[in-house]
Amino acid sequence: MAKITAVSDSGPLMALAKLGVLSKVFSVYPTLTISETVYHEVVTSGLAIGAKDATEVDKFCRSKQIVIFPSDEIKEVSLDMLSELHQGELETIRIALQLPAEYLFIDDLDARQMADANLQKRSPATTIKGTLGILVELYQKKLISKSQLKEYLEEIKRRRDVWISSRLCQKLIEALEAGFL
Repeated sequence: MAKITAVSDSGPLMALAKLGVLSKVFSVYPTLTISETVYHEVVTSGLAIGAKDATEVDKFCRSKQIVIFPSDEIKEVSLDMLSELHQGELETIRIALQLPAEYLFIDDLDARQMADANLQKRSPATTIKGTLGILVELYQKKLISKSQLKEYLEEIKRRRDVWISSRLCQKLIEALEAGFL
């Protein structure tokens, strides 16, 4: 089986770890690549406040299932659609372009739009997914059950530390119950 190249921003990593499903992601994507900045956003900052998701992500970094891409090796690529993105988001998009990645995991809407605009021109085979898309994929591949997916979506709606639209989660729950997923 060919190695799947997936690059992740901090949002999906933190959300999937908070939900306790990050380990299942490696059944589909054996290795994730993150930038040093994303590592510091998720792990260094998270450990400083005692966040359990930081410990979980760090465990996968230590086992090399999450590979940290050195910031000084990221090629400076001019990006179209300049927006006020965080350094981690910019580095994640640049790594996806540089590798080129098959998958880019990113939640923030502005970052997704910028990634899409740049990847379409330079690396059109890259698929952009967010936390919800990854959860749906885990369900479709029977790595989580229908009831688990619904539970995760309900949990995202309740949590104040996962920044994903409650309305979007509710639409997915309705699609799941209607049999559209």
